[in-house]
Amino acid sequence: MMYTDGIRKARTWGTIIPRKNSRGTTYEARYSHNGKRICRNFQDRLSAQSWLSSEKALVDADHAGLQRWTSPTERETASKEKAERTVTLGEWLTTWGERWVATKEDGTPTATATRRKRREYLHYIDGTFLDKPIGMVTSADIQKWVNGFTAGPTPRLRAFQTLKTALQDAVDTGVIAKHPMAGMHAPKLPPSRQAQIPPATPKELETIAENMPEYSQTTIWLAAVFGLRINEVCALSCDDIDLAHRILHIRNAVDPETRQLKDTKNASSTADLHIPDAVMPILEKQLNGRAGHVPLFPAPHGGYMNDKTLRRQFDKAKVAAGRPDLHFHTLRATSITAATQGGATLTETMRLGRHSDVTTSVLRYQRASNQRLTAISETVARTLLPHKRTREEIEQDLVDARKRVAELEKELAELPVE
Repeated sequence: MMYTDGIRKARTWGTIIPRKNSRGTTYEARYSHNGKRICRNFQDRLSAQSWLSSEKALVDADHAGLQRWTSPTERETASKEKAERTVTLGEWLTTWGERWVATKEDGTPTATATRRKRREYLHYIDGTFLDKPIGMVTSADIQKWVNGFTAGPTPRLRAFQTLKTALQDAVDTGVIAKHPMAGMHAPKLPPSRQAQIPPATPKELETIAENMPEYSQTTIWLAAVFGLRINEVCALSCDDIDLAHRILHIRNAVDPETRQLKDTKNASSTADLHIPDAVMPILEKQLNGRAGHVPLFPAPHGGYMNDKTLRRQFDKAKVAAGRPDLHFHTLRATSITAATQGGATLTETMRLGRHSDVTTSVLRYQRASNQRLTAISETVARTLLPHKRTREEIEQDLVDARKRVAELEKELAELPVE
């Protein structure tokens, strides 16, 4: 074996050239045929030698007249075109979908709920274009599918995003040369109905809590004061409550299927929250001397409470409060609204809500701010504009005042005599 100027020649055919760079050494394999120099780069010498051996077999077959030699680039293009003509979109989604459902981008397994949702998104991708070769699917095919989608706006958006990701992977792996959804805009979602639900009032929260089972009454105050998601409430352990330092640790959520602890929704959801004065006695009562890594809200048959159980209890209690429109998640919006009306900035609202997406905080913040501005505008107008009060307005103020006095007298009478 001979070496010349750093170039290592193969024993019989082709050349391998080691090239050093800042990342180490790569290997360029090259040979000449029909007046063309053919080169490829590899991370290791063995791969370069293997490639040269396979190329030599093709060149020998060409010399023997067994088959016509084509360059590696021509072969790669032909292989890609063949895949585009033979692999259907449906076949690609099946193969790609198995991997996408099971693993995250970093290769770690997806959570149970995530797998369920991803299968659902794949299920929504249907239509005649699934039988077309993937390389022949056009933006017009996809737009027709989007326009005819009937399962609802949110499933339509998620299915659109899933299909776009699948086709991008097809481009990245060389299955297709061009992304048919390039330049297509994702379908827009209408305003969330849940986001339009008015937040609960303090009196409504009190009534809801009173109508919950005694062991889960505290869940209402934790969700409303701290803006916790229902699975975060269910996942609280006694050792997440640090009364000595007045810290509430948010570390986990409960998997809705397995009832086992899992990570929170995202990194920003994990937090250490200050426990206000008014919440201290509520948590002391809930702990009742318990400590350690045991559920703060144990299920009747042991383990952590399931979100379905808590939601079922809440749905009964909200009717008693005259708010059948409420969702448990509305308590999270109630917390953010109260903070904003108390003067919280957008940045503070985002931190309080533990949002990873600023858009969500902006929507919540703007809605609460608009309500606050409306009230301020009414106050300014009443203060500055000349206005002669009507008999009806005065009588209504008297009704409201007497009602408030009655509430205060009742509250005073219930206080213990010192």
